[in-house]
Amino acid sequence: MAAANSCFCMISRRFWPRQWLKTTAINMSGNHFTTSCWYANQKLQPHGQNIQSLSQKWRLVTAICVERLPVITQPVTEIESRVQELFNRIEDEQSIISDYEIELNQRHKAALSRIKAIESDINAKDREALAIKEVEGELAELEEEAKSFQPASRTTQADEEDDRKSLDRKLTESLFLLVKKARNQHAWQMPQGQHEGQESLRETAERELGEECGKELNVKFLSNAPCALYSYKFHPDYQSDQAGAKVFFYKTFHNNGQVILNTDELEDYVWVTGEEMQDYVTPEYYQFLTKFLYLPKKDK
Repeated sequence: MAAANSCFCMISRRFWPRQWLKTTAINMSGNHFTTSCWYANQKLQPHGQNIQSLSQKWRLVTAICVERLPVITQPVTEIESRVQELFNRIEDEQSIISDYEIELNQRHKAALSRIKAIESDINAKDREALAIKEVEGELAELEEEAKSFQPASRTTQADEEDDRKSLDRKLTESLFLLVKKARNQHAWQMPQGQHEGQESLRETAERELGEECGKELNVKFLSNAPCALYSYKFHPDYQSDQAGAKVFFYKTFHNNGQVILNTDELEDYVWVTGEEMQDYVTPEYYQFLTKFLYLPKKDK
């Protein structure tokens, strides 16, 4: 009984108003709450506008954030280059002999053996000089081969043409998929659709992405639960028995495949960076996305 009373008092302090705590604790008998306890609980129930808000119907929608991760690393900055040079110098000074240096010593010994077998009448000093020259010649060939290597350009043809339907652009940055609805306002958004029947929100997200962007677009969902919730109310002129919409966002990573747009529902699509996204979506929508995506701050 003492344990039950202590538990009850702790719960009361957390959830019930202070003025009802003393009365409730005094009138508690056994494992049953008295009328005072019930009345205190009734004082905490929502009234008026809150009850009306809870009784309103909302349209449940799922949205899918599809992100193509960076393909290559960012260019090295000046400070990064200087730090790397410092680390290389420290490593050269403190490291033990490397496998490459061991191989050079082995080549040097092999060259001495060959020269000694072929030119036995040459003195040791000249044999050493010939061996060093032979090894240096091999090193020069390797250096020339290394210099001839040309890394691929960081700028692709899609970058030059500013083809925002291509995934082969902005390889050092993340790209996000936006689709365009057939309307004048708030046209650009992430793929989304209304919840139907008994399906889960995750199933709604998978179905809507396939319906709007095609089955060839293969993505990885990061969880079964949404990562963000965006709510808005419909305009008073909009004829609906629902107060507004609650949009549950799912985060996904692009695996492979291209978008095959459903032109019956959508007009266009683009793959854009966080900075480019500001040219498409509304400021309010973009501000919300910054809460769960690493996006640059909105330009003022």
